[in-house]
Amino acid sequence: MRLGDTKFFNLFALIAAASNPDRTRDLWDIDHVTWRRERTSHRGPDCSFQIELHTLIHDGRHGWTLLLGHETFWMPDRTDAFRNGRWVHLVKGARSDVIKWFEKQERELGL
Repeated sequence: MRLGDTKFFNLFALIAAASNPDRTRDLWDIDHVTWRRERTSHRGPDCSFQIELHTLIHDGRHGWTLLLGHETFWMPDRTDAFRNGRWVHLVKGARSDVIKWFEKQERELGL
């Protein structure tokens, strides 16, 4: 698994769903990581969009900060997205430490 590959994004979604199952929290902690979720949306006559940002912060030794975005754009009827993209950016820390944390969560979820 690498940051930004399909396996990473799928695992990210599973961890987010398991740790915030009703998606009502915008700030929570999971295994020494503070998880923040922000969402903005716009609905207009020509198109609609939603951008959801997740910031994960692991403090302490081997600390890291990860920013992940999910952008979705629709035509006015909102039936099919014409753009649905995800991206990830390591703000601080080592990729290997982030991957270790995600692999630990994967094991704990029994995947």
